Formats: sequence, C-alpha cells, structure tokens
Amino acid sequence: MKVLDLSCDVAGRFAAKLFAWGGAEVLHCVADVEVADSLSFYLDAGKQAASPAQLSALLNQCDLVFTSFDRGEYFGQARGLAIPDTAVHVTTSSFGTTGPYANWRGGSLADWAAGGYLYITGDPDREPLSGPENMCAYAAGYTAAFGAEAALIDQMRTGWGRHLDISTMEAMLLLHQSTFARTAAGGLRQRTGRYTEVYPLTVLPCRDGHVSLGVVTDVEFDRLCIAIGHPELPIDPRFADKPARWDNRDTLDGVLGQFLMEHDADDIVDHMQASGVACSKVTSALDIARNPQLAHRGFWEEVAGGGVMPGYPLRCFHPFRETGEVESPLPHAGGVGGGPVGQSSKTGPPLAPPAGGRGTAGDLPLAGIRVLDFTIFWAGPSATRTLADLGAEVIWVERPGSRLDTHIEPGTAAAPIDVMQHLYATKMYRGKQSIMLDLEKTEDRAVAHALAREAHIVVENFRPGVADRLGIGPQELAKINPALVYVSLSGWGAEGPWADWRSYGPSIEAASSIEGRTGYPAKDGGGEPLRLGHTLPDATGGLAGALAALRGLRNRISTGQGGWYDISQLEAYAAMSGEGILEATRHGRGIGRVGNRSRFGAVQGVFPCRGEDQWIAIRLEDEADCVRFAQFSGIAEVLLPDPDRAEPAIAAFTQPQEKAELAAQLQAEGLQAFPVLDAHELAADTHLAERGYFLQIQAGTRSYAMPGTPLAATPRMADATLPAPRPGEQAGAIRSALTVTG
Repeated sequence: MKVLDLSCDVAGRFAAKLFAWGGAEVLHCVADVEVADSLSFYLDAGKQAASPAQLSALLNQCDLVFTSFDRGEYFGQARGLAIPDTAVHVTTSSFGTTGPYANWRGGSLADWAAGGYLYITGDPDREPLSGPENMCAYAAGYTAAFGAEAALIDQMRTGWGRHLDISTMEAMLLLHQSTFARTAAGGLRQRTGRYTEVYPLTVLPCRDGHVSLGVVTDVEFDRLCIAIGHPELPIDPRFADKPARWDNRDTLDGVLGQFLMEHDADDIVDHMQASGVACSKVTSALDIARNPQLAHRGFWEEVAGGGVMPGYPLRCFHPFRETGEVESPLPHAGGVGGGPVGQSSKTGPPLAPPAGGRGTAGDLPLAGIRVLDFTIFWAGPSATRTLADLGAEVIWVERPGSRLDTHIEPGTAAAPIDVMQHLYATKMYRGKQSIMLDLEKTEDRAVAHALAREAHIVVENFRPGVADRLGIGPQELAKINPALVYVSLSGWGAEGPWADWRSYGPSIEAASSIEGRTGYPAKDGGGEPLRLGHTLPDATGGLAGALAALRGLRNRISTGQGGWYDISQLEAYAAMSGEGILEATRHGRGIGRVGNRSRFGAVQGVFPCRGEDQWIAIRLEDEADCVRFAQFSGIAEVLLPDPDRAEPAIAAFTQPQEKAELAAQLQAEGLQAFPVLDAHELAADTHLAERGYFLQIQAGTRSYAMPGTPLAATPRMADATLPAPRPGEQAGAIRSALTVTG
C-alpha cells in the first residue's frame, strides 16, 4: 500500500508515521530541506522523501493521502490539489474544515484549551496547566490513523474512498471518561492538583523522587495499609471508606509520607506491586529509556549519533497458523497491501461486501463485521465502542453481576447520580449487544467459544494470564478460529518483568515520563509533577486497540490470516512523547517542568480574564506574532525575549477582558488564542453544534449533551446514536443464533 503524506501538523504526520511503522510505503512530500529537529526526526523517520514535481503522478498511485488544514485553508503542498475519489483522504486540523472556528488558527496550546483538558489540569488556586505541547495532536493522530484504516477497509470492499475531517478538538473531547456525564448530576470537573476523585489514587514524594499510588477499592486500601505497616488504618473512622479518605486526605498523606520518605522510589514500587498495589515511579525522559519492561519488549529504536526514540506500539503481533498455533511476534506488524475481498482460511466467517452501495443507508465500513468483546473498565470498552460506531456487530460478554442496570426510561424521574451513570453507560457502551456469561462455568465457556468461531475480531483487556485462565486466551481461540484478529490491551504488555504488575491509568502516566514533564516551574512555587486533569493512558490504549483491530482486519481481508496483537498501554502512551525522549537521550539531559511555557521559543501562557476562574490561552509563535500582538495590545514587552517581563504585562492586559471576545479579536489578528472552556461551555459551544459533534441523550425527563464521534467524513462512516444495552439484554437472541458444541 502507498501513502502520500502532505500533512504539516503533528497529528497528520504522526498518523502517517503509524502507517510507515506498519510497513506501508509512505512518501513525505517537502518543498525544502527541513530542519532536523527532534520532532521532525521522530515524525518523519521511516518515510521516503518525494519532490513536489512528483505530486501529480503520485496522487493517482496512492491509496491514502494525508493533508493539513488551518486558518480556513489547506496548507503546504496540499493547496489546490484534487484528491481522486478512489483514494482515502484524511485531513487533520485543530478545529475541522467547517464551523465557526474553521478560519481560526490552531496549535498546541489552543488544542489543550479546546479539548477541555486545560480547564481541569493544575492546582485549584492557580492558572490552568497544559501537558506536553504536542500530546493532543498525537491523540488526534491515533484517531486519524484508525479512521483511515476503517476507510481503507471500505475502499477494499467497495472501490471507493472517503474524505475524513479529523479535528483535534473533537478527538480530545471523546477521550474524557465521565467529564460530561457528571454535569448531569450537577457537578463540574475542576482542577484538583495531584488529587483525583478517589483517594489515595495520587502521586506523593519519596526519598529520591515521586511515586504514583493506584488505590481505588477498599481491598486495595487494605493492601496498602499492610504494606506500609499500618494494618489498623482501614478500621479508623477517618479512613474507613472512600468518602472518609477523601475528607481526610491531608491526614492520610502524613501517614503515607512517613513510610515513603524513608524509602527510594524503585524499592517502594517493588514492595507495593508485591503487595498487590498498583504503583509506579514518576520517571523522567531519561529514566524511561532505561525501563526494563520496555527493553525486554524491544520497544526502543536507536538513533544514529546517539539517543533512542519510541518504536511501533503495535509491533508485538503473533500470527496464527491455520493449525491454530501461535507464532513468535513479528518485529513490525501490520504491513498489508490491497487484495481481493474474501477469506482464504478454512476457518472463520467470510467477509462479504456490505449490501448497500456508496452513500446509501447502512454502508458503514464495518457492516457485517462481528466483534467479540471481553473488555472491562475504560481502555477496552472505548476501543470496541469505536468499532460499534463504525458499524460492527459488537457482542459484549459481561460477567453476571458486574454492572448495575443504569437504564432510565424517557420521562421517568431519576436521581442525579442515576442520570450520570446512565449517560456514562450510553457513551461507553453504545451500539453494542450484551450477553451475560460466567466463564468459570463450562457451559458458558462453550457459548463464548461458539461466539469466537463466528467472530472476526476479539478484544480483551484483562491482566495477562486472566484470559488464558478463563479459556478465552489467544492460544485457545486460535484453535477454534485461526482467522481471528485478537487484540489484548494490558497496562504493561503480556510479556516482560512487569507483565504481572497491576496498573491504573495514573500508573501508566507516571511511568511514561509525561507526568514527570507536567507541572508548574519550581521558581513559581511549583516544581512537583502533576497529573493531567483526567487520565489519558486508558483512553490512549483504547485508540491503539481500535487501530490494532482495524489494521488486523485489513490484513485478514487481504490474506485471510489472523493473529494476536499484544498491546501495552505504556508503549502506546510513550509513543506520544517521542520527540521529548529523543531530545533527552540524544543530549543526555532531562526535561524540566516549565508550566505553560513553550520549550520551542514561543511566548505562550494561560492568562486571567474577567470573572472568577476565567482564562485565555495565548501562543505567539514567532517574531511576527509578537509584533502583531504588540500592535493590538500596546504591550511592548512581548517584543523582548524575556517571558518573565512579557507574561505579567500580558496578564494585566487580559484581566479585564471577556475571554471569548478577546480570543475572537486575537484570532481576527491571525494569532493563536482560545478561551479556556469548562464542560458546560463546551457542551453549548456553537462551533461543535454546527459540526453536529455533541449528541442529545435522553435521560429521565430531559436530554443532555454527550460527545459523539470524531470521525467526521463524507460519505459518513460512523454512527454514534445507538443506545447502550442493558445487562444481558440481547442474550436470548444471541444464544438462539448459535450452534454450541463441546
């Protein structure tokens, strides 16, 4: 397969890199020799250079084309080009190619504000805090890549391409787990510093650094207390349950601190994991390069002249033989080409083209594809939700009693907490069918095996070994259906010294080096690592899981071959910080926490506006931006290369202004600016309304805005409007259609 990368932004270039990693021939067209900075080196590694003179010929040869859009137009080599209808065309941008913000200038800081993460990250009594500069664009890159895979599958089955309009704003909004559902209960997710809503799921200092503790359940708290030598704490009224621990978190910190400050981070992590508590060290960009789990799994790519950068997060692919044997992993999985529609394996259901033609109802890319879903929590369910949005028949196997029935009939009075749970379930499980199976029972396991025999894709996110114990591991199901695409999503990966370790999203974030680079500068009274306001590793794992499932399905359509993708959420997340790791390891120096400042020379920050907790994000990319801003504001200090003088002057200027009005005025001057929006403001945003992003979900007596799909496309390719199933709702129909043997 041939890919033409005409993109100029991080999202498009990362999406194209994911195809280069997977073995596709990716041609990167540049007019001039680019500066070999760490970001360009990382994003363009593995691509082949092509000259602008070759464009016309290349366009007619390529299956997939990436372009970028900003300030109302395509930019770079994509200007004025006509992409053939038979090619899949993916456009990446901050805000999309339509809507009121289509003419606005996007960028890294605007992405954090528009995606809803800026408002909820940082200390409650300080300005909102962004994460590493390009992370939002990397998330959009994953989204663009799996959107492209789905469109390529449809292209193979119908002969037609699609145009995908991928907005970083919309991609980030979908990655919130419960931010919008909780507004229905009268709550608003705000900044809580290092604290999460559950305590002690937090980061604390130890003798030589910081560690992330993952304690959510009462059982885990019991284990933690035994591990620190205080087995009496669980019966102390101050810590007896979750609400009490939250109310007395400062006191609990003091008890935990006594133990932690007497030990080094690595020793604490080993001790906690041995005690059954999720725990990881907050690493730097240099530390992660020495991670034994990543070294064991061969994650790093060495760079000539020194340094390493992340490798392909989907590379651990074990092909299935027709005999049901599982082969050793391929070094780089997913390099597939075109081919006839069909099924060469003797086992497994056929892959027939959808009944509808292009542009007709029911022509979603995964129509006719069956997915067997063994997922729980967040990463796995979000991956299979993506497949359901794309038209797949997703059969979700639930453990009896594992989920409350949160369904609320329209017009029925309901408590706010019940409404919140209903909305959360609708967002996470929409479009799926549910069957309840106890896989510890032989008869229910036989049903699961019958379902696997008729499935195209299986997704699970248990800890390594659990699926095998339940009789649904890749080795077992490969014997039943060697054409299966089997995707495992675990925290650390299925092999290696950390494979059995426990993890939560914050554990992954700490180990990835991303948390270590997030925080207020030490000179401003900060210096401690801070979590992002809502954990992203689980959501990123879902993106990688969807990409693996679709990439494997495309390979199966071409070759009939199935296989097992062993996905590590740590690897998927670390791939979003490639330039930072490369920069640190190339030069042998760490990356300090700089708050909202840019590491690349721009003048940027988050500044107060009129009203309580009202803010605007502003980024002045270069000297020309500084001149324009100085002319608009009258602030001469921005012309000096001294943020310590410029930032207070900018803050004094923005303080009396209304944030949305000021952002619009600055955008009219061609400057990157965006108001820092909370969940209520995002749900009412006119740009998102015009693009039809939010869905109105009925819950009780009223409807609420919930994120839809970021896969905006022509013709359409996703439907996010289907309801979530009640526990076991489709069990009868599913069982009646099966032939159960053994």
